[in-house]
Amino acid sequence: MSYLVDVLVWVLATFGMTTIIVNSTIMLPVRNVIEKVSPFLGKLINCILCMGFWVGVFWALLSFNPFEQYHSSLIIDLLFAGCVGSATSWLIYLKFFDLMHGH
Repeated sequence: MSYLVDVLVWVLATFGMTTIIVNSTIMLPVRNVIEKVSPFLGKLINCILCMGFWVGVFWALLSFNPFEQYHSSLIIDLLFAGCVGSATSWLIYLKFFDLMHGH
């Protein structure tokens, strides 16, 4: 695949996983348990920006790092991947929020 297609797949995977974690009914019991155990982590797991960051880092480590072609350090690559994952998840979420909630 071309680099841009790889990036698009990475962005959509990041958004999809973030949305499932933050908004899905199937993850609601997990979110509730985490909120009870740790209110701080409960806030993070319910925040699309926060989870977008960590999911971006996760996918960059696991599958595809969109910034590795720039030959910077892994820490910098993961920081950028987290920021881009957070930003793109937030932007897609804002664009499709009404559709996801039936408005």
